[in-house]
Amino acid sequence: MALRRSENASWFFALIVILVAFLVVWASLSLRIDLFTEAIKEGATISMLIVIDDGNRPLISDVLYYHPETRNAALTAIPIETGTLLSVIDKVGRLESIYNPGNLETYQDAVETLLGYPISFVIRLDSDDFERLVDHLGGMDIFIPNEIDDTIDGVRYLFPPGSVKLDGAKALSYVEYRPAEESITERVEREHRVIQSLLRSISGNGNRLVSSEVFPYIRDLFDSNLDDRSLSTLMETLAAIDSERLVMQGINGDQRSLKGENVLFPFYDGNLIKEMVQKTNKTLARMDVLGDDALLINVEILNGTDLSGLASRTAQLYKSFGFQIAAIANAEPSDYGRTIVLDRKGNPEAAKQVAELIRCEQIHSQIDERRDETVDVTIILGRDFDGRYVKN
Repeated sequence: MALRRSENASWFFALIVILVAFLVVWASLSLRIDLFTEAIKEGATISMLIVIDDGNRPLISDVLYYHPETRNAALTAIPIETGTLLSVIDKVGRLESIYNPGNLETYQDAVETLLGYPISFVIRLDSDDFERLVDHLGGMDIFIPNEIDDTIDGVRYLFPPGSVKLDGAKALSYVEYRPAEESITERVEREHRVIQSLLRSISGNGNRLVSSEVFPYIRDLFDSNLDDRSLSTLMETLAAIDSERLVMQGINGDQRSLKGENVLFPFYDGNLIKEMVQKTNKTLARMDVLGDDALLINVEILNGTDLSGLASRTAQLYKSFGFQIAAIANAEPSDYGRTIVLDRKGNPEAAKQVAELIRCEQIHSQIDERRDETVDVTIILGRDFDGRYVKN
């Protein structure tokens, strides 16, 4: 009898230990912090690096900025040709040279340094998983401005112009398409259309993606630094973004050959892109911005000097900050001593934003109902403009 009581006591003790262990595990899982939700609660802009790669190098590399209170969002493309000082190898080179799909921390750190802004979250899709995701979303609606019928290295790329729906294989083919004559700016615009279309598709499938039946499959497609709960919250957040009002930006710079490779060196030693990111994130935090189309200002740029190409280069500057370029032309006459910003629509706030970017103090209102209605603000560049700022 004593032996039986001892055995019963041992089993009872073991049961208690198992029960306590279960409660500890349950409490741990229940109280686990959803990092993405915590970031949203802080109310500051959330940044995430989104990469689609071929298993070796990035096909698309973008940083998405999202402000949880205003729900405004912006997308900054990181071309693979972007050159910067790579601290890990202590030399200047293309960002793609340090890309490692199995360890994105080094690449993330380099992008943070380039943009001058911390990146909290990383999402990676390899080409196969991107194809599967697009198919799972029911395809991807995208606008292709011009017909593509091209063959590169024995692979034919064929896409009709206009609004089309691409399945996973065709979407991946569109991403992989790299014609030699395509400029970096043109490719970035194409990649932006892909991400915008992907967000649109996610938005149309938001509730289904985070359902208990579908989410386990979706989760396995992504490689990220998020746990399951955070990733689920992220998918809900992506679904809430109005992709049609997404501010899309790129990195402008000089292209040079470095050891036989084409390298894009950001303007002003990289300070321009840092300024752009800081300004964009301040703007995203404003409740009135996208609602009043303040980030969608159509700018006309007129060269009031005899310096060739000044208006075109200035247009690239404004495009990098998310402004829309309505027209580029020469002013008449072409001997303006001072740069002038003109409000064409009775929107002084828009004119002020345009002027602040180049530190122009000459802001005037010149509303003419007979003028092109697509122009919100006109800039007339004078001799006091050095290509970046107005010299006072």
